[in-house]
Amino acid sequence: MASSDQKYERLVISKEDCLEMFKANPFKIETLKSKIADGKSVTCYKNGDLVDLCTGPHIPTTKLIKGFKVMNNSSANWLSKVTNDSLQRIYCITYPSQKELDEYIHFREEAEKRDHRKIGAAQHLFHHFEVSPGCAFFYPYGTKIYNKLVELIRDQYRVRGY
Repeated sequence: MASSDQKYERLVISKEDCLEMFKANPFKIETLKSKIADGKSVTCYKNGDLVDLCTGPHIPTTKLIKGFKVMNNSSANWLSKVTNDSLQRIYCITYPSQKELDEYIHFREEAEKRDHRKIGAAQHLFHHFEVSPGCAFFYPYGTKIYNKLVELIRDQYRVRGY
């Protein structure tokens, strides 16, 4: 597909015409009704027979895509409600060259090795509990480091007149 030089076309369509165009898709209908005011227009992009809602911008042609990788996929419930339909999410990334894509992937792998969340847990500086996501519970050495950082920030506030 990328090498076939397919063009992307930006379309600006009225909400009413979009509702008619996507009448068979309940997800798009609900999105249009809840997010777009009556009388307003909607931005869509067309590629071949595919027309989809998107604010854009897009690249002008698929020929510019030289590096492509599916990074992740997951299922999600529509509007994050368990009673709603389950949808599939696909996370992809593209680059204008395979070399740039490879560099990005290498950068991500290196960053993952230095992830502070993993290092801090491995060095017994802090721990996370499922019942309190996003809140670290510090062990003694983690508390010392945390307090030193707070002290540094407070010193910098004083130096800068805050």
